[in-house]
Amino acid sequence: MGRVEKIEAIRARRVENALKTEALETHLADLETGLLSLEKARADLLARIGHERGEHLAALGPVVRELIDKVALERAALNRALARLRRMTINIGVVGRARQGKSRFLQSLTGLTNREIPDGSGGFCTGVPSTIRHFDGHTYADVYYHSERSFVDEVLGPYYDKYGLGARPVSARAFGVEPLPALPADRASMATAVSAYGHLRDYHTTFSAYGNLIGHSSPERVGDDMIRGFVAQDDLDGKPQHTFRAVRHVEISTKFKQSDLTGIAVIDLPGLGDTNLGDSRVLLAALKDDVDLVLFVRRPNPEGDDIHEFDVELYGIAQSALPEIAMERRAFMILNHRESVDQDNLAGAKAFQAGLGKSVIRVAGSYIADCSKTDEVIAAFDPIVDYLVDNLESLDEAIITERVRRVAEIDQEVRLLTGQSPVVPQFAHLGDVSENKFDDLFDQTYDNLAGAVVQLVDKFRADRDAPDSALAKAVAAVIKRVKEGDGIPTVDEITRRRNRGGAFAGAFSDLMEETRAYLSRQFLELEDALNATVGHMWEQLATVLREDGEFRHLSEKEGREFLREMSGLIGLVRSDGSSEIRYALDVVAGFGLSYRGFFQHRIRPCLDGMSADHEGTYTPRGAQTPQSIRESLQVAYDEAVYQCENALSGLVSEPNGAVFAIVEEFCDRVLRSRGASREWERIYRRYRSEIWSDEFDALAADTVRLQMWNEAIERLKAML
Repeated sequence: MGRVEKIEAIRARRVENALKTEALETHLADLETGLLSLEKARADLLARIGHERGEHLAALGPVVRELIDKVALERAALNRALARLRRMTINIGVVGRARQGKSRFLQSLTGLTNREIPDGSGGFCTGVPSTIRHFDGHTYADVYYHSERSFVDEVLGPYYDKYGLGARPVSARAFGVEPLPALPADRASMATAVSAYGHLRDYHTTFSAYGNLIGHSSPERVGDDMIRGFVAQDDLDGKPQHTFRAVRHVEISTKFKQSDLTGIAVIDLPGLGDTNLGDSRVLLAALKDDVDLVLFVRRPNPEGDDIHEFDVELYGIAQSALPEIAMERRAFMILNHRESVDQDNLAGAKAFQAGLGKSVIRVAGSYIADCSKTDEVIAAFDPIVDYLVDNLESLDEAIITERVRRVAEIDQEVRLLTGQSPVVPQFAHLGDVSENKFDDLFDQTYDNLAGAVVQLVDKFRADRDAPDSALAKAVAAVIKRVKEGDGIPTVDEITRRRNRGGAFAGAFSDLMEETRAYLSRQFLELEDALNATVGHMWEQLATVLREDGEFRHLSEKEGREFLREMSGLIGLVRSDGSSEIRYALDVVAGFGLSYRGFFQHRIRPCLDGMSADHEGTYTPRGAQTPQSIRESLQVAYDEAVYQCENALSGLVSEPNGAVFAIVEEFCDRVLRSRGASREWERIYRRYRSEIWSDEFDALAADTVRLQMWNEAIERLKAML
């Protein structure tokens, strides 16, 4: 199998491994959610019972929070592993201090020139990390700009945080227009601080040259002749340029010198060696997320060299980025051989190479090559690629194995946590407390309600034979009105009626019927008094239920409407769906006393003497005149009024008797019928939180808190 085929096979296996690793990340995401829910439930419970009684809960706090932090860190590590497995290329990160030959090495390897990969010999020229991949076509680059957030967090933030410059700018724009904070006095004498502050000042003074590109739509594709303008700190003539400050990274596609490097990419990282704080961060981030193998480039001094502290520091940065894999399995070193007329560092390079084995720096291999010569670079790079292709699967496996191990450790810690998180003692018997509280409140309230209903029945019983005062007043008013305003026509009106009809007999008959209709109409108004009597009963019964029964919390309505609404709130209180209480409420709310049903059949016989066809109707005798007809009408009218008054006088106590009967019936249904007390208990149980909110709100809240705690524990257990 050739190199290209091996690379394709690696990519296919990475896709499979990514699917397996995604399952781990999903599992951790669920665990994190579960732990956060548990911590919230723990804090809520602790706030309820206090630290003194909640020692167990308080002690669990640091354990839960530490575990949440571990899960978050492991999720970040898993996401880095997933980014590695999902990449379309195998990446080799080229790392080195400034002026060591890193850029020359990349030029020789990729065929790019100083136009695309700056190699300034007099200073730090590469300003942006660049990924260069083999591509069989014309060279181009995709430019990715900083967002407002990434520019503040990744570029500016490290300076503000490390050197005490105050709060970070709220935005890139704010940084550009506001004065730069002065370096604190205690840092002003520190050379490194002054140098670093100089870099930050450069970003500030040149902001107008690049600030408009921050937040620019990404990626922006540019041709090979424009690449340098986005990655270099100066142009080909050495003139400073600042566009690179707004660029986060660049991806360059070009045709490498070797055609079998499809799927291989090299990452050109900014050279380290001064106080530009962003470079170390960029290097570490790239080594964590984007690099499969590290390639150090080092140019030993021709006058003699050794492994210095800065070499170990750079090695340490690379090592810390991916501690799961030993550096001797994932790192190589190129020693740049530079030969000139008067100097040659070959001997120094060999000595440096020999000294690697005696130092803390461990690499899989090292090669000496002139980075400016393509053939030597390719000769050194080929075995590195072969090693990577042959070993990458085991390197990936090492990362995945470590992640699986860490997830298993976290799972075990969660098991231990859930094992030591039983029901909180103070809340262990909330159900019993709630039931006992309900029983006490129900017994007291039911006694009050039953007593009030019985008292109301007794009150209506005492009044059932007494005249209804409202009705008596209404009857007296009607009788007075019909006596004072009899509705009998005048002599002139009688004369006109006779003239129109032609005979006194016909006029008398018609006028008698009209007078009777007038009298009958007056008594219809007694219905208002009857309604008032029933309404008063509804009000008193509703008051008993609202106040003594404490149902005022369920409805703001009054009287009949309250009774109707109460009926609708009864719910299921018997297995067959029936309810004596609901039936009683419906009956009493539907009860009514009407004139037509209560008095009309008593009044109509009293009016028979005013009917022309009735045998007992009074008729005038002798010669008929308008005056005699009027007198006859008056006699009949007065007699009818007298009889009505006598009839009504014996009826004014009957509404009280009817009201008493319906109230007593209500009492029998809601207190005396079989199973009624059980119905009341179920009604009160259903609405206990509304009826006794002060007593049950705290218990309900505690119950919810305990339920949330138990559910959080059970959810975590189910995930393991």
